[in-house]
Amino acid sequence: MNKRNYKHGESYVRLHNIWGLMKQRILNPNSKNYKYYGGRGITICPEWTNDYIVFRDWALNNGYKEGLQIHRENDGNYEPDSCRWVTRTENLRHTRKTITMEIANEIRDLYKTGLYTQQELADKYNMDQQSISLIINNKIWKREN
Repeated sequence: MNKRNYKHGESYVRLHNIWGLMKQRILNPNSKNYKYYGGRGITICPEWTNDYIVFRDWALNNGYKEGLQIHRENDGNYEPDSCRWVTRTENLRHTRKTITMEIANEIRDLYKTGLYTQQELADKYNMDQQSISLIINNKIWKREN
């Protein structure tokens, strides 16, 4: 067993994955989302950067439950005073690019033309591809028929 797994035994726990992805967005210039996070000057407090257990304990004491996502105030850093746990829908409503029903329908209409891939729409609207997929498939920002 390597030292990292021995420390906490949580390397495959969802919360550990959230912590690792957060660090990638901030610290790894090769991460596809670095330009939106670390590249914009957003940081992680040193206590979280260097110690998963500190992050985990903060999360568990501040509302983390399975299925929730970390939400950082748009211009804040990843630190206790500017983060909280929210649903995916709540998180999408707080992106830098505010999504409205009109924009969601525009995304669906553009995708139907066949001229855009989901990733191209994600880039165009400053969103992740998974969110675009959820909009296109009417899972969020549902189009009334």
